[in-house]
Parts: sequence; structure tokens; C-alpha cells
Amino acid sequence: MNWEKHSIINESNLEYFQELHDKKEKDWYNNQFHLTGFCGSTNDPNGLAYFNGQYYIFMQNCPFSIYHYNKSWALYTTTDFINYTYEGITLTPSNKYDKDGVFSGSAYVNKNGDLGIYYTGNIKFNAVDRTSYTLKAFIDLKNKIVQKELLFECDLTKYTGHFRDPVVFEKNNKLFMINGAQTIEKQGILSLYEFKNNSWVYLKDVELDEGQSENSYMVECPNYFQIKDKEYVFACFEQDAPLVEGSHFVKYREVKIDEKGDFSFLSDLKKIDLGFDFYAPQVFANVKDRVIMLGWLGNSKSNPFPPELTTWSNNLTIPRQLTTKNNQLYQYPIKEIDNLRENEITSSNNVYKYDKGIVEIVSDNINNKDFSIYLKSENKELKISNYNKNFVIDRSNMDYNDIENLPPKIDFNNLEIESLRILVDRSCIEIFVNEGQQAISVKFFIKNHNIVDIENLKASVFQLKPYKYKWNNIIFENKLKEV
Repeated sequence: MNWEKHSIINESNLEYFQELHDKKEKDWYNNQFHLTGFCGSTNDPNGLAYFNGQYYIFMQNCPFSIYHYNKSWALYTTTDFINYTYEGITLTPSNKYDKDGVFSGSAYVNKNGDLGIYYTGNIKFNAVDRTSYTLKAFIDLKNKIVQKELLFECDLTKYTGHFRDPVVFEKNNKLFMINGAQTIEKQGILSLYEFKNNSWVYLKDVELDEGQSENSYMVECPNYFQIKDKEYVFACFEQDAPLVEGSHFVKYREVKIDEKGDFSFLSDLKKIDLGFDFYAPQVFANVKDRVIMLGWLGNSKSNPFPPELTTWSNNLTIPRQLTTKNNQLYQYPIKEIDNLRENEITSSNNVYKYDKGIVEIVSDNINNKDFSIYLKSENKELKISNYNKNFVIDRSNMDYNDIENLPPKIDFNNLEIESLRILVDRSCIEIFVNEGQQAISVKFFIKNHNIVDIENLKASVFQLKPYKYKWNNIIFENKLKEV
């Protein structure tokens, strides 16, 4: 199959996608309880919403390539975050407003109970110049149809064309939209719109890093949410620096937004995940009793590709519930993830053997003492340790190493470790420190790992089971509403 970066997909490609999927399912590194596309590349979670009794999880996906080529949106639905239905490829490049990629966006359920999808259509004039359009879509799951309509074009007098990732939210009985953007001076900014008289009207630019400049050339993937009476905004700050220096981190800030759309900042910016393999998180719309976040367990600055990864790349994090404590966001696996536990594993001299490449490690009352946790295969290992109050992840002894994209040693210094919960999948780990005070997302590549070796630490170790899937290898029909 001869694919180019901006190839358009259609139903004639489904047989090929099935071949890629079948190969992916046989790949050891294919994660068992982290969502990824049917095949091809995966990145940002999109359009997260609870609607008609089930959770909608869209994700950016290029089914024909492991690279970030012409993006579409894949869709999973679930009622329990354990059993998933892959509904197929939903939004695809299909018209003059999104022909070079259906970029990220969000979902909003209005007062009438309608689910609207807001997304960015990417248009490239050449290798440098571009524009973008903000569009709205409605999904007909029953008939497999996406109906799209144009909202507005990027204002090229203010922005370079890097203008994307709309998030729509209601505040003070008004409807607002924030987009990530790059000004013509090449500075990262948020762009705020308000819905007035049946159209979206530009209000102002917002410097989320006001008072503590991130020196970012782009701010993308913003999100707004509330926890009780507190308001938060997070976004991804892109900087011109190596990954190991933290060029692409997600940071959040407590805010207050008034009836005019003016932002007051009530806290400094803080990282939402300390790992290098985390980006573009989003919270679910229309969930009343809790705030649930999914992120991309990857990074646009990091592209590690072991030679075995030929049919898929990247995945999403597990769902995390966000709470607040001591004026800080906490995040922890949602309670449904406990249902992945099959049984507790007994040890032999603090060595635990597990199956399927998936395991969970839980330890409390650590009191910041020295310890080491090894994840091992026959001759490779990943080491998680706390020594002299320095918390370190050492992935220098893997089957696949990449100094640039997988920094071999990640030193988190003094995190004051009191408890740990570590969820291990085939090629990624999520670590939750102190009941969610900090989270760390990590990729690693060790074939056939099946041993946990723990030194100087009491822990409970659980055998996990994979997610269950129903697969539908289809492409939805995409229609543009003509004005």
C-alpha cells in the first residue's frame, strides 16, 4: 500500500487495516489495559463525554501509519471502563476545511441533551504555511454517520495558523470556547471565544502562564473543568528545548472566570504528570459525580519506535479521577480499575512472578525510606528506586533503548514517598505517589517481562487481566452541512 502523509482513507482500506490490527494483537509490546487505535498511531484523547448511558472515548488516530500522519478520530464506548466497544473510525478528513487532518477537540452536551463535537480542521498551503478551521460535528452511532458544519476560520491576522483543540464550557449561563494558539510573534497563547447571537465571537487572548512565563512557542490541548467550587484550566506548553529538559509538559492552574470571561489566577502553574510520556489530557463532559481524566501516554516531542512496532504506536492512560487536597490536584485510578485484579500473587523471597506482562504493585507506610523495585525479564530490567531521598526510574537496561526519546534515568529528587501504586502494562507504567499527590507516566520496552523483585519494601502484588473488546472495523460516512 502506497501511503503519503496526507492520504485520505475510505472503506476500500478496511481489509488492510484488519491486517495491521491482527499483527498488532500478536505484538508483545501491545498494551493490554491501555486503549490504542485499531491500528496505526494514537495520540490525543478527544471528545470525552458521558452520553446516553455510556462513556464516549474518541482519540486521534492515523490507521495507516505509526507516525503522526493524516489524523482521524477513532471511537470507543464503554459502560464500565473494562469492557469496550470499538465503534470504528468516526471523524475523517473529508472536506475543504479538514482535508489535512481532523485535529483535536472536545465534546459538549447541551441543555437539550444533544452531544456536539467541536474539533479543528487542519489545512496546509505548503510545508510552512497553514490555516485551520473550527468545526462542529454530530455523531449518529446507529447509522454510522458524522454530520459536520463550519463554525469559523483561524484569524491569520492574529495567529500563524497554529490554532486548534477547541474546548467548550458553560459558565455564568454563557457558553465559552478556548483554543490553543500561536501568535504571529510565535508566542503560545489561549484564545477565548463566546457564543453570542448564534455565532462564536472572539473575546480575548489569555496568557495562562501570566506571571511565570513558560517561553512557549505554542500552547495546545487546553481544558477547563470544575471540582466543587474550584475552577481549573490546564494546557500543554511547547518549548524549544530537548525532551529531557521538560520541553513539552502539561501544566494546570486554578482560575476564576467572571461573567465577562476575564481570568483571575489563584495559583501558580503546576505539572499534572511528572513523567516525560504524558500529554494532551482531557476530562469527560457531562459526568456529574466525579471528574475523570484521560491523557495520551506519549508526547509529541518523543517518538520511540522499536523495530517491532510496525503496525501501531502509542496509547492512552487509564482513566484517572481528579480531586483536590491542600490546594493541589490529586489524581488516582478510577475505582473501576480495581476490577482488573485477578488475584494477589504470593512471593518467594520478595520475588513475584506474573503472567501476560500485566501486574500491579501497591505499598503503603513507606516513610520515604530507601527501596528498589525491579521489573524483569530473563536478562533485562527496569528499576524504580528511592535512595537517599531521591526517587529515580532507571530504564537504561531495556531491550530497546533510545537516549533522546526515552531518557534512561529520570530523577525526581525528593518526592517524600509515603505510598506507591504502580500499574504495569506490556510497554508502559503509571505510578501514583502518595494516594495521587503525584502521577508519573512511563514508557518502557522489555520483552516478556514477568518478574517483580522488591528490596526493602513491603508490598501487595496483583495479577491483572486485560480489557475486553468488541471490534468493529468500519469507517463512518462524513457529511458537510452546506451553508
